[in-house]
Amino acid sequence: MKRHRLLLLLMTALWLPLADAAAGPSVRASLVWIREAPPGISVLAGYFTLQNLTDQALTLTAVESRDFGSVEMHRSFVKDGVEQMEPVPSIVIPAHGSVEFKPGSYHLMMMQPRKNMFPGDMAEVTLTFSDGSQLAILAPVRHDPPAH
Repeated sequence: MKRHRLLLLLMTALWLPLADAAAGPSVRASLVWIREAPPGISVLAGYFTLQNLTDQALTLTAVESRDFGSVEMHRSFVKDGVEQMEPVPSIVIPAHGSVEFKPGSYHLMMMQPRKNMFPGDMAEVTLTFSDGSQLAILAPVRHDPPAH
């Protein structure tokens, strides 16, 4: 069953205009990737862009992945010349707007990978929104971000 679901998700991702994107009825994800981590590191960072296709703001309220022990949303920022990071409980995506998860800004902290993750590996990530909708995306592990 797991293999069938993963194959279906992978096939869905390949049929979309951006090979790393999955689309739901109210939100589209693109430029999805997970940064490769050095051996022995148990935390990876996930990035993507979310586009709200509706007339109302949506809030990303939860992120989970069966490929990791836990996943948290974080925000990086510079305070007094020092880069810092803090967890955020939710992120608002404006109506017909977008939010970028990128280095130095919003990102996912993906902790305790259930297996070693190498470039080319894929992780399934499920995003949950304030309207109750969910979006499953496949995130490839990469050394560098995808080209825009």
